[in-house]
Amino acid sequence: MDSTLLLLVLIMAFYNGANDVSKGVATLCGSGLSAYRGALIWGAVWTVAGAITAFFLASGLFKVFSNGIVSADLDLTVNFPMAVAIGVSTWVLFATKAGMPVSTTHSIIGSVCGPVLFSFGPSMILWGSLGYKILIPLILSPVVAFLIAAVIYKRGYGLLSRSSRYCLCVETRENVCCDTSGDGQAAAYSSQVPLAKAGTVKDCAEDMGSFLGMDLNDMIHWISSALITFARALNDTPKIVAVLFASAAFGEGYLRFVFLLTALLMGLGSFLGGARVTETLANKITVMDRHDGVIANLCTAFLVVFASKFGMPVSTTHVSSGSIIGMGLRRSYSMVNKKLICEMLLAWIITLPAAGALSGLAYIALNKLA
Repeated sequence: MDSTLLLLVLIMAFYNGANDVSKGVATLCGSGLSAYRGALIWGAVWTVAGAITAFFLASGLFKVFSNGIVSADLDLTVNFPMAVAIGVSTWVLFATKAGMPVSTTHSIIGSVCGPVLFSFGPSMILWGSLGYKILIPLILSPVVAFLIAAVIYKRGYGLLSRSSRYCLCVETRENVCCDTSGDGQAAAYSSQVPLAKAGTVKDCAEDMGSFLGMDLNDMIHWISSALITFARALNDTPKIVAVLFASAAFGEGYLRFVFLLTALLMGLGSFLGGARVTETLANKITVMDRHDGVIANLCTAFLVVFASKFGMPVSTTHVSSGSIIGMGLRRSYSMVNKKLICEMLLAWIITLPAAGALSGLAYIALNKLA
């Protein structure tokens, strides 16, 4: 039974990666900076890094999701976390196959509440804690992301446009040195010395011969993508791991091992299953160029990192989507796919009850089979 629970949680981690990696890499693809394969590899690497780091830095979220939703008076068996994992995995799998970005955080909350409502009643849910610590940050985060992206778009786009002609250039130059020995004989030798220079692309090409150059805006875009993906995994991993420790089936001595396995499965899901949802965010909401992508990414990165720092369980799905929508509407209202946005909002709204119903039914079935 314990191994079955672990397997279900790892499946949940896999589909979390498949649905959520898009939030960090979609703008790389949508702006034409990267192909899908390269972006997904990049996202998978930083997902694993963030998930492993969560073991050391995100204990606050682990505590909130371990004991901050339902009453501690409940005598929960291993069937409870199994039902939660089934509810989350089933709903996120369905959404991923449909190419629809949904919140794993909302799915977990719904799946935790479902069995409790079905079997114990609403009095066993900590509604005050649920609203204050979890639901309010989740509801406000896309609104804040939308507003930030819309407000800074014009000024940010202008700054990025002016800086786009600059690059960081690196070349290898030959350095020739002379050495005189004690008998008066001189010897010359050379060495290869790397030389870095920040300047315009034109200057680098004219002054430095052969060089490796990267546009500074593109560099910022890649870094912001890594930061979002890292922070997203940092924020999500404790929520997934907390499902495993919702009953006494696993002691905290397994915590390090479980975090590592969860990190690896999230990375694998990011690479193998992340393309569909990435395509939705990259190409179907609005048209974007490289400057647009940087602005949306920086807004998302700021909010997700801020939330992780203070133990606030925001949804990267909502934050990144809000940033992209805010940027798109500020740029051109007519170029935003409003039908798709309505479908996304509907998916976000039904995630809580859908995941709750799935986990509630799974809990009843597991109890009957026991």
